[in-house]
Amino acid sequence: MLACHGPNGLSAKGNPERVASLQPPVKTRHCFAALAVTALVYGDVSALTPPSDSDGPIRLLNCVVSPAGILEAEVDSTSDAAMNCNISCGYEFGGKRLSQWFEVTIPKRFHGHVGHFDTNGGRPGNFSGSVGTCKKTDMR
Repeated sequence: MLACHGPNGLSAKGNPERVASLQPPVKTRHCFAALAVTALVYGDVSALTPPSDSDGPIRLLNCVVSPAGILEAEVDSTSDAAMNCNISCGYEFGGKRLSQWFEVTIPKRFHGHVGHFDTNGGRPGNFSGSVGTCKKTDMR
């Protein structure tokens, strides 16, 4: 049995009503706080959709607008051949959501940034996008 001490230092041991009156509010607050923190942490994590192997050989990791306003697509290729792909990237300008299409050649087994578009003052940060069609190509 837990021993709880009241404000005057007297033990509540042996007095079930005193133990019950001291413990639940604190326990309840701690449980609600832990539940709220868990919901916040796991709510954000579940909203992110990481790339998976079923996405295909070309995966779009991020659309990135640099502090200078340059939009680029960050990709990861597991293909053994160069690929010519259409990629759509979102970004924000003046509080509005816009998108830009890139037609890019991605080298085999490449991980990095492709495409280059000056947003003329777009908000810096990471944005979502999508990979359209990809076809094998000869890299010259």
